[in-house]
Formats: sequence, structure tokens, C-alpha cells
Amino acid sequence: MGVPGPGTRLGIFVPSSNSNAETLTASILAGQPDLGVHYSRFRLPPSLDDPVDLGVLGEAPALLNDADPHAIAFHGTSGSWTGITSDRTLCAELAAMCGAPATTASVAVVEALGALSATRIGLVFPGPGFIAAGIQREFSRHGLEVQSVSVPLAALSNPEIARLDTAAIDAMMCPAFVPGLDAVVCVGTNLRSGYLVEGFEQEFGIPVVDSAIATLWHLLHLAGVSRPIPGWGTLLAAT
Repeated sequence: MGVPGPGTRLGIFVPSSNSNAETLTASILAGQPDLGVHYSRFRLPPSLDDPVDLGVLGEAPALLNDADPHAIAFHGTSGSWTGITSDRTLCAELAAMCGAPATTASVAVVEALGALSATRIGLVFPGPGFIAAGIQREFSRHGLEVQSVSVPLAALSNPEIARLDTAAIDAMMCPAFVPGLDAVVCVGTNLRSGYLVEGFEQEFGIPVVDSAIATLWHLLHLAGVSRPIPGWGTLLAAT
């Protein structure tokens, strides 16, 4: 008889103010008893412009590595404006430290868009417009053309983003759906848009890449897990 419980261990670094990562991931994997997810938390730097590196993660990688994960992910999107290339460097450093392949939410989004052959995108970002403009510039360096941008009317803290209800998320996302897009991307892993992806795809007829879902999608691929998980949009349904 095999060892009871999950045989594949996934590791995720979660910003301390994020309350969406664990709950969304658990909801998606509720029917996947062979997959276990283990978390380590860290505190984000005070400025959105500050990149996340090993110094910011502190003890989190070493603590998570004690669980011997098969693949690991940084559940944050700061690389989408501070530099996806820097995020790939962080992935390499984490892989060397933990002995397992690594990704970040920003890298995962780019990989997901590539898998969907999506280059003309609408952007939803639950933060300030100047950061969204930075995401647009960074995406353009990676062959992604942002054709629409939607941000909230007022500044929101990370806990406030997590408390947005369905109507508020809907109001933020709908303006991003303009003609001629290949996909709409939600950058912000504390925005609970992942629960609404399937409905938006059915309404507008194009894929929606939620950064939290993309993180799990890429993490599964890195762990060698390939299976469709229906109910959460095109990306996971095609895994």
C-alpha cells in the first residue's frame, strides 16, 4: 500500500496581507486529493516599486523547503512592473536553494498567455494607474500588447482588495473587455476574480487569465502534474 494522503507537495510563498491565496487554491484543488499545498508567509516591502528578492522573503524559503516540495511559487505580481526578467532570476535562485523548480505569479501569467497564444490583452489591476502603466510597459517588452486597462476609481489596500464583492469586481473587470482581444488578464493575486473567471469567459467568449489561477497552473506544470481541472476557466480546463 502507498503512503496515505497527497503524494505531490506544492509550496507557495504568500504575502502576509494576502487572504486569497490559500482559500482559492484549496477551492480549486478540492477534488484533487493527491495534491498537497504548503505555505510560508512573508511581509511585502513598504513600496510597490520595491522588487521582491531573497532578502524580502527572509526565512520563508528555508522553512518551506523543510516540507520537501516538488515545485514552489511566489504568489505575488510585483515583477509585472518591477521586471519579469528579475522574477525569472528569483525563480532560479529559489530553485537552487530549494532543489525544486520555481515560478512567480508574474512569470506564470506570461507563461499562461504564451500557452493560450494570447498577445492582445486587456489588463485589470486593482491598484493605482501609474503601476498599471508600468505593467503595460513591462508586458510590451515580452511581446504582449495591452489594448485596454481597468483600475479602481479609488486607492485600495491589499486587505480592501480582498474584501471587494462580486459587484465591485464585475464593475472593475467589465471595462477591460474591448473588441479584438485574445484574453483579459487580472494582475493581483489578492483580487478574488478567480471565482468569476468561468462566468466572464462564457459572457465575453475569450480566456480570462487570473494571476492567482495562473500561479497554480504553472506550479502544477512544474511539478509534472498535467490534468484538466474544470470549472475555473480555459487555462485550468486545458491543463
